[in-house]
Amino acid sequence: MQAVKYKIQDTKYKILKTNWLVFCLVLVSCLLPLGAGAVSLYLEPPEGQYQPGDTFSVEIKVDTEGECINAVEASLSFSQILNAADFSRGKSIITLWIQPPKINQEKGEISFSGGIPGGYCGRVSGDPGASNLLGKIIFKIPGMIVRESEESFLEVKFLDTSQVLLNDGLGTVAGLTTQGAIFKIVPQRTEPLKKGWLEEIKQDVFSPEPFQIKIQQEPTAFEGKYFIIFVTTDKQTGLDHYEVKETRNRHETEHETTLNWKVAESPYLLKDQGLKSIIKVKAVDKAGNERTAEYIPEILKKPFPYWIILLILGGVGVVWRLIRKPRTSK
Repeated sequence: MQAVKYKIQDTKYKILKTNWLVFCLVLVSCLLPLGAGAVSLYLEPPEGQYQPGDTFSVEIKVDTEGECINAVEASLSFSQILNAADFSRGKSIITLWIQPPKINQEKGEISFSGGIPGGYCGRVSGDPGASNLLGKIIFKIPGMIVRESEESFLEVKFLDTSQVLLNDGLGTVAGLTTQGAIFKIVPQRTEPLKKGWLEEIKQDVFSPEPFQIKIQQEPTAFEGKYFIIFVTTDKQTGLDHYEVKETRNRHETEHETTLNWKVAESPYLLKDQGLKSIIKVKAVDKAGNERTAEYIPEILKKPFPYWIILLILGGVGVVWRLIRKPRTSK
């Protein structure tokens, strides 16, 4: 009987010990953070109804869910019936584009990646603006897409390769959720043609923001040769492209100012490694508005020493007069 009593007490002790361990594990799991924070990428609007010939935009946005992020790599797929006509970076919180937006119409894919220097921790309370915007895709629906009696549903969604990095100094990949969009295309036109993006371009009369050209030289870049970096933003329709020009002509004619521009991206390897040329970079937005930055070498900033020419001319004049002066007879 005594042995049975000890066995029962030992069993109760083991059960109590197991329950206590379970309780501790549950308590610890509740107190510890759940690993990398969850961030959401989503499209806005998530749905809509359009007709053949319409042009509309879809905004790519991020919800940090209380986390701070500093880099985004996004890949999206879309129904190939849609024509991805453009990608606007205007008002994007991404200012450092590692891979500018790339549209592959044949595969029905769009991809981009970029950084947010200083990090982004979410929309400020009370901010009415789209301060969580990553970019805007411009879609155009072909004029002939479905038969008269059919309706189509076209999907735009994020691919699994999309990721967001936390601003923790470690490049931690955040937990990610995504939300795509589905658009209904009706076959018969019952309302005026939608040209939202075209109207935005017409209303954009502002040039891109002012910027500077910086000359760099690094052993690990361009084999140690001189290159330039430049970056700006356009707060309306977004940048379309940059153009670069190197010239030694300080006083170009109106015709010459339109010559020798080359479409380029930052960083850009300089042709004149002697740094004796004037460097111009032109930023052009989607509406065709321009902003030009200029770098003038130090050697050209110094005023030309015209006094030297005057001194030389004066000396030549004196010598000439001495030569031409008639000699007096003795």
